[in-house]
Amino acid sequence: MHSSSQRGFTIVELLIVIVVIGILAAIVIVAYQGVSSRAKIASITSGLTQYSKKINVYNSTNGNYPTSISEAGIKDGEDVSYQYTNTSATEYCLTATSGTMTYYISQASGGVQQGVCSSYNLLVWNESGSPVISGATTDTSESRSAPASMRLGPGLVGRMLNGNPYSGTAGQTYTVSLWIKTANTWNGTNGNSKVRFGAASGGAFLNACGYNGVKTAWVQVSCSYTLTATNTSVGISVGNDGTVGDIWIDDVSVSRS
Repeated sequence: MHSSSQRGFTIVELLIVIVVIGILAAIVIVAYQGVSSRAKIASITSGLTQYSKKINVYNSTNGNYPTSISEAGIKDGEDVSYQYTNTSATEYCLTATSGTMTYYISQASGGVQQGVCSSYNLLVWNESGSPVISGATTDTSESRSAPASMRLGPGLVGRMLNGNPYSGTAGQTYTVSLWIKTANTWNGTNGNSKVRFGAASGGAFLNACGYNGVKTAWVQVSCSYTLTATNTSVGISVGNDGTVGDIWIDDVSVSRS
């Protein structure tokens, strides 16, 4: 009677099999991510192209480009958000964002390009969520555009905008544009009632633009700062240094050019 024996895998052989499977899995994952990325880019490009045609039809019909994203009939898609800017009757720019991907198209871009519009708003202005200005209160009873504005009570100064710090390279310019309204009893001054640029490290003063007095109707205020070799990252804040009266801030835009 003969006995037989079966030889199993050694630990080394099992490790080799595991390594090979891991390598194959990594190759498959990378290939899938590449295909998925190309499909997403194609989808973004297609959406921008179609909306650009729609915007141009509007221009042909009305003699000017739409003044807002709603007027242009543009709506966010699945995993894609759009931002529309209209700096004049003869100019427009549309940016599409999906995750870390950003592409844009404008009347002068010659088709879809990677990146964002020069006037792209780096601040996500969402009045429906938590305050986008630190210490401010969301106020649905007063707004320039629905559904709400940000209200700053007396003595609230140095209130940072969401997204701080804002960084770039020397020579790039940050521009803050906002709409402001004050109570008719407001007694704030340009001392700390202003848009302020400060160094991201240490907060040293770089530039500021005051609100310049009581504003019982909505008025736009803009302020800019050009980054330098020693200051490539800035903090942007607003404030109300008055002892009487609230101020309301709405439709804040932070762009970099």
